Amino acid sequence: MKTYFLLLVMSVFLGTEILAVDLSVAQLTLYRLLALGVIPLLFYQVTLKNRRLILMANSHATYALMAYVIWWSWAVLSLIWAESLMGWIQAIFLMTIGISSIVGLYFFVLNFRQWQRLLQGMWLMVSGLVIWGYFEIITNIYFLADLNKLDKYRTFNSQPWTRIPITIFSNQNDYATLLLAYLPLCLILYQTSRTSWQRNVYLLMLMAGMFLVYQSGSRMALLCLILFFVIYGLLYLKWDFKAQHYKWLVVGAGISAAALLLLQPNLIMHLFETLRTTRVVGIVTGDEARINLWHNGLIFFVQSLGLGVGAGNIEHWMGNYGPFYTNELVNIHNWWLEILVGYGWVSFLLYVSAYGLIIYKLIQIMKTKNLFYQSVARGFVSFMLIFIFASITSSTNMFIEWHWVYFGLIISFIKLVEMNESRNNRDLTTSHTKSRIKREIEVLS
Repeated sequence: MKTYFLLLVMSVFLGTEILAVDLSVAQLTLYRLLALGVIPLLFYQVTLKNRRLILMANSHATYALMAYVIWWSWAVLSLIWAESLMGWIQAIFLMTIGISSIVGLYFFVLNFRQWQRLLQGMWLMVSGLVIWGYFEIITNIYFLADLNKLDKYRTFNSQPWTRIPITIFSNQNDYATLLLAYLPLCLILYQTSRTSWQRNVYLLMLMAGMFLVYQSGSRMALLCLILFFVIYGLLYLKWDFKAQHYKWLVVGAGISAAALLLLQPNLIMHLFETLRTTRVVGIVTGDEARINLWHNGLIFFVQSLGLGVGAGNIEHWMGNYGPFYTNELVNIHNWWLEILVGYGWVSFLLYVSAYGLIIYKLIQIMKTKNLFYQSVARGFVSFMLIFIFASITSSTNMFIEWHWVYFGLIISFIKLVEMNESRNNRDLTTSHTKSRIKREIEVLS
């Protein structure tokens, strides 16, 4: 079982171009085969009455798992009103694979030693993609990329510094987002390693990944890179905020905003200009097209009465009913709106609340005295906070299969911590009970 899930975690980084079998309607990869095998494997273990399969009550990890499962159930139900059957099938296929991975990691990761092996396996595979990225920008050899799209200005040969790493991904934004997820892996392993040579390797790969984020040319990814280290550093500080401190923070933020507007009076005008939409064909910039995609999506959300347009149907609606011109783009380019518009307000609230509770639990774990817990939680909290912004750089995260596995590892980590907390509480209760009984016996004697 340990080998099975190690292969699952590592194989997701092979992408859909390597070791893939084309079935015309979809590509079958090693990762997808392993992920689809999780549910039958789980049922088989249930029939064997495997006592190590635990669904914890009153657990943040369990709530997150249930949020994903309910979201998937609603997506399946959306077939009733979905207009594009092929879009629905594709989305359900990808969701089923992703959520199966989360379910498997929740139930079958049984201890921290196994969990660390999975984390190391993930780090190893992403490190391979980092090395591949350097191979591309050094040699100008791209095995999978479409250079007509990537090298738009035909400068890769004459100007090596303009080369962009992309590896197995369809665009550099998706690759840059993966590199952002690579940062906490390096930091966690750096802080938990026992030998200096291992720490040096993790530190070297961390810096290598940071440079590739810059080289990718993704503005949002670069901002998130800076924000990641700001948050990571702030999390080392001990915060003891009370209600009045939060009030002062709000007041301070208001004063800072007012001062910024006084110094830059054209800022509001620029903001409104950025958010401007236009129905005129052929004169919208890339940023305006993205804003128009979002505006169209919100209109579709209202038109669907808040139920969502159906799994995988945003592209169909955008191509046929979008009132605002989007340069013929149909992916909504915003993960949060993709959930809201495609799957409705119930799924959106479930996802957001689960996301918030995971962050909250990780922050609580950071307050424990266990240094390993602290290191892991600090890295993942920093990533989850920047992923709020980084997730909108991609056209859609539904196709980015590694992110399901990544969040599955975070959820399984929280479950392991909660299991240890529950075990410690039981031991403490048992100890207190024994002490009380002993005192009562002494009094009676």
